[in-house]
Amino acid sequence: MRDKDTIFDDFLRFQVELSFDLEQSFFRSSKAWNDAETILDFGAGNGYYARRLAEKYPEKRFVCVEINEALAQRARCLVRPFDIEIVIGTFVDLPNDSEFDFVIARHVMSYLSDRETFMRWVSSHTTSSAGVLTIDADDTKYLVCPKLPSFEAGDKRFKKQVKAAGGNRKLLFCIQDEWEKHEFRHVRTDPVIVHSDIQRCKELMYMYMLAEAEIDYGSPLPNRLSEELQSWAFNPRSYLQYGIFGSLSEKGGAKRA
Repeated sequence: MRDKDTIFDDFLRFQVELSFDLEQSFFRSSKAWNDAETILDFGAGNGYYARRLAEKYPEKRFVCVEINEALAQRARCLVRPFDIEIVIGTFVDLPNDSEFDFVIARHVMSYLSDRETFMRWVSSHTTSSAGVLTIDADDTKYLVCPKLPSFEAGDKRFKKQVKAAGGNRKLLFCIQDEWEKHEFRHVRTDPVIVHSDIQRCKELMYMYMLAEAEIDYGSPLPNRLSEELQSWAFNPRSYLQYGIFGSLSEKGGAKRA
């Protein structure tokens, strides 16, 4: 039996591995990112995403904020060789004089019940040419074959819980306008499609789905669900696709489509 912290740690690593390379176009296209020296990773989880970025961009300094203490402690061990600071808490726990050149909000904004307060804080704690990148789920792009009734039932429960807590899984349709109210000009919003046909993705997706199911159903998994996922994994015709989107905004300059 695996404990929840270990399961969630695996889940976050698999999530990063599935889409990290596909997300790099947002960073490459951002002048704010290219010029940035100090980065805030808000809701950084186990720090694995920040570590991958630090490996790729060693000239930058990262500050990771994570409210889950167990995850933050794991992050401290994981990022030790890099210029990455881990703060346990949320943005209000950062020093009042904190200032950042770029903010990453990856798979976290859709859970906030009060995005307005966070955005106002970001606007007042970033430099005049700062950028912000929101990356989150696009549920309209989800496709799976064959169907996975038990697994998808857990996903539906999760989405209801997010909505009941004040989150918004339809962030794609409002995030651009919300950032513009806080001085950030929209640069681009693009989809990222992660499909099991991409090299190495099917094995990673299977492990990702296992971890997601264990978060929802506990470990070990019920036999019916375990068999359902194994059947999907070993079926040569099975596939899964899920969508995420990146919305990039920057302070200053002319508005770009």
